[in-house]
Amino acid sequence: VPAAADAAAPESAETAPVAAPGSGAARFAEGKSWCLYYGGPREDALAALRTYDIVIVDPAALGGEAKKFIASLKKAGCVVGGYLSMFEVASWHRYRPRIPREWYIVKDDGSPWSPWAGHDVGWDANLAASLAEPGWRAMLLDLVQSEVLDYGCEGVFMDTLEDLDFQTMPASQRDAQVEGLRKLMADIDARYPDAFFIGNRTLERALDAVADHADALCWEDFEPKHFENPGTRSWMEGIAKRVAKIAKKRPKSSPFRVLSLYNVDNPGPDIAELQDKMRKNSAKYGYVPCCLVGGYDKVPAPNPDRR
Repeated sequence: VPAAADAAAPESAETAPVAAPGSGAARFAEGKSWCLYYGGPREDALAALRTYDIVIVDPAALGGEAKKFIASLKKAGCVVGGYLSMFEVASWHRYRPRIPREWYIVKDDGSPWSPWAGHDVGWDANLAASLAEPGWRAMLLDLVQSEVLDYGCEGVFMDTLEDLDFQTMPASQRDAQVEGLRKLMADIDARYPDAFFIGNRTLERALDAVADHADALCWEDFEPKHFENPGTRSWMEGIAKRVAKIAKKRPKSSPFRVLSLYNVDNPGPDIAELQDKMRKNSAKYGYVPCCLVGGYDKVPAPNPDRR
């Protein structure tokens, strides 16, 4: 894989490419509702998703029906983004065999670092490809096309970048990974100016690097309890203030948005109340909310605000 040019990032967001009118990025900036779905090509899911302005899907989960499913959403007026893991490489990723061993982050003893080792979530086999490696950044630029855009998607949901904040990451790697992410985002912006990009849970170290060029961040786990617990409320409010400062600096031609996400794993009788609280918290900060029940692969409810 050829190495990407390590060009310096633009001095400010104003110098970044501007999306063409009617492009995915331009339509994303105008969307008033959104939904995420990682399930298969079910007709009932398609019917519900058609009621949203912005829809995020996983082309790999949609399998051989991905292009047809995505085309149906676009025909209904949805702007569609696709999932791509930008840091972790799982055993099921079809491009894993193409990644040389030396591209992976290693611990001080030389063994590969797994972001989820010891977390008992079943992802111990996931490894982290170094964003400081020019070859991996070059491959990611191509994967944006082959794994997402080629299926008809108009943007990319960039997952696993939150791993930059994992305490188990070798300390010697942190600064290099953030700098690599800055270079990657600048290259993405230059190569795909008409596509939209969303950083998932890029709330701390990755925030500035992503916000310089991405269109939005997804605030996953935007739960009411985090605002009600004194121990987490100040952290949530601090992140919100930081995001507001970033958004204020962006030009009107390239706004920075926040998509809030709340999944209720074990719904109880208070589910409607919890979802209402989440939507009110989102409205307070100007975020676009998405409430799911039972997991990201379950059929979502139709847009509650659809008229």
